[in-house]
Amino acid sequence: MSAVKNKEKILQLVNEVPETELGKVVSLLEKLKKPAKKIPEKYKAIYEAKGIFKDCLSSSEDFAKRKQEEKLLDR
Repeated sequence: MSAVKNKEKILQLVNEVPETELGKVVSLLEKLKKPAKKIPEKYKAIYEAKGIFKDCLSSSEDFAKRKQEEKLLDR
């Protein structure tokens, strides 16, 4: 698809997006405007692993949760 057709398609789709969702569209377009960060090759695996585990609890959060549960049991 040519660039002109892509722009026309984007404008058509934006017109069909519910008003409540337009903020998400704007945010996405702002993110796409920014140049991607270049990660040195030697750190690429680290950043990929970080992304995989981003929703997991950190060890300190896990420890704090266990301690809180222990306190509740001691009462």
